[in-house]
Amino acid sequence: MIAAALLATSLGNQAAAQATRPNILVIMADDLGRTDIGPYGSEMNTPALDSMAAAGVRFQNFYVTPRCSNTRAQLLTGQQSHAVGLPNLAGDGTRLPKNNVFIPEVLQDSGYRTYMSGKWHLGNTTNFGSLPDGHDRDPRVRGFDHYYGFTENHSQDNFQGNYRLLSDEVPERSYTTTSGNGQPGTFYQTDAIGDYALDFLEHNRQKNAEGDNQPFFEYVAFGAPHFPLQARDEWVDPLVSRYEQGWDALRESRLQGLKDEGLIDPNIELTPRGDVAQTGHGEALHQIRAWDSLDSTRQADLTRRMAIYAAMVERVDYNVGRILDDLEANGELDNTIVMFLSDNGADAEWHEFGFNAGEVPRTGADLDSMGTTTNAVDEKIFYGSGWANAGQSPYRNYKHYTHEGGILSPAIVQWNNGLDPSLVGQVGTQVGDVRDLMPTLLAVAGAQYPSEWTDLSGQTYGTQPIFGESLAEYLATGVETGDRELGWQHEGNRAFRLGDWKLVSSNFGSTQPGGAGVDEWELYDLSTDPTESVDLADNAAYADQFSLMLAGYERWAYQNKVSSALPWSAADFNKDGVLDAADLAAFKTGWLHREALGSNSTFALGDVDLDGDTDIDDFVLVYQAFGQLGQAQAVESFANSLSIPEPGAASVAAMLLARLGFHRRQRPSTDSKK
Repeated sequence: MIAAALLATSLGNQAAAQATRPNILVIMADDLGRTDIGPYGSEMNTPALDSMAAAGVRFQNFYVTPRCSNTRAQLLTGQQSHAVGLPNLAGDGTRLPKNNVFIPEVLQDSGYRTYMSGKWHLGNTTNFGSLPDGHDRDPRVRGFDHYYGFTENHSQDNFQGNYRLLSDEVPERSYTTTSGNGQPGTFYQTDAIGDYALDFLEHNRQKNAEGDNQPFFEYVAFGAPHFPLQARDEWVDPLVSRYEQGWDALRESRLQGLKDEGLIDPNIELTPRGDVAQTGHGEALHQIRAWDSLDSTRQADLTRRMAIYAAMVERVDYNVGRILDDLEANGELDNTIVMFLSDNGADAEWHEFGFNAGEVPRTGADLDSMGTTTNAVDEKIFYGSGWANAGQSPYRNYKHYTHEGGILSPAIVQWNNGLDPSLVGQVGTQVGDVRDLMPTLLAVAGAQYPSEWTDLSGQTYGTQPIFGESLAEYLATGVETGDRELGWQHEGNRAFRLGDWKLVSSNFGSTQPGGAGVDEWELYDLSTDPTESVDLADNAAYADQFSLMLAGYERWAYQNKVSSALPWSAADFNKDGVLDAADLAAFKTGWLHREALGSNSTFALGDVDLDGDTDIDDFVLVYQAFGQLGQAQAVESFANSLSIPEPGAASVAAMLLARLGFHRRQRPSTDSKK
């Protein structure tokens, strides 16, 4: 109550000072490594992001998913991607189910003007409605008033590609895509995304000048530095010498950079080089080769690839700077909450030589022009696992995987009028998650998450609960929210974080001596071991912690539709790792309690199915969960003593139980790491 009052007072004071709700700007880079920008220890030239960090707060622990469209879905819906139909990537024909609402839809409904510039990657929108002269993948159907970018596939050619403007009011720009002889024209993807981001901001000003004063929500989703690696020659050439040191030296300098920035304990040591998984790209599972073991021709080829990648990152920063400068020049920056993040860890696809083990090193003129032409030979350039390992230094693994290197993102929030002074220019230890953006942004906008939604087609449907936590109080007061419970699953890679503890597994194992095998659970204390180097899963002293974490993961997977199998921990309402009288007492306290949406609070009152109500359906699930541990008798005795206001409810429950014919099962052993 006190914290809520502090937040209300803080936000109320801001509202009085600003007289308007804040504008909201979310900027996402694509496949950007955690240590690829200056504020996170990089050698890259990123003055705009440096400025954001100086005026805002950097998150030491901000999490996304291991893959791009999954993170985008979680950002915009506030839900686990599995719960909205995306266990893996969205294809062009993928249709999200009608159980969610997007941030721009809610903000649009509450008086915000909404814009998006950049990468969509969330599939087909026609099941939610359509617009005249619209598109099968039309972000306007999901709440954006105006859109520019690409809605096909996960990436496009940076010099040409397939892009579209979806707007009846914003004029279309004119670009050229070639200047002849394989040379690019005036179009470059990152710049075009920046151009339209600026056009949309100007459109909002023009509309407001007409008397329709509305704040804006703008989502800028850069497609860089995602492959294909492409940049103008004049941006790349000056950077080549920077990376001739190789990835081993770069890993060391990035770790030192993190230490210098106060983002990691100064006593943390560099981890061994990472692994290249067996993914069918020409070589079996192996550790990344030492840079000095490569011949000079290979080194020159890989150095050029990294220089192209760095040029793409620095161009993202250039366009971030253009946007921030524009806001400041028009007196809007102070009243705009700006967030920058990446969508997943650095992209190690698929080999340290690039796309596969068979990559032939370029030499001579072919090397000098790599990634700078519109020729077909430059349409599929990857920088590979060695550089990605440096991009996540000193953390383990990368995109696709759920070790810290795959899910730990750089994240910066600048809000000149709203950020607590104690956070300005600091590194915050508050744990954040991409799903927190929905409750956070709705809170600062004064909007409410709806329990049902009517889409553009006119159909009304119920929404699912969201489990992210609003960070609005933290940003406004500097007061942290406490321990978090977070989970991940992608392509069989799993993880669960509870407080400082983390349970994790990978689908390829490890090359390290004594390392975990395929799909074997590992246990780490991140407070002392943020690089996941000392596996405690087989340590008898931590057996109880392992069991608690495993139970938590299974409950999380069930609640977020990762798994349909009901675990016994789905009835562990106090989350202490056991089923006992305390859980039954919690159920009794919550009996017939009703809310519009399920939540962590309703779960604590016995709402197993998270529909907001603790009722007969939940009782059946509780019986089944206790039965897995051979404790069905306790539930039967409890049911006989339960005081139920609704006549006949107990008999209805008994009939349901009899009809289901549950068989009591013993709890599976947690001794195995799998």
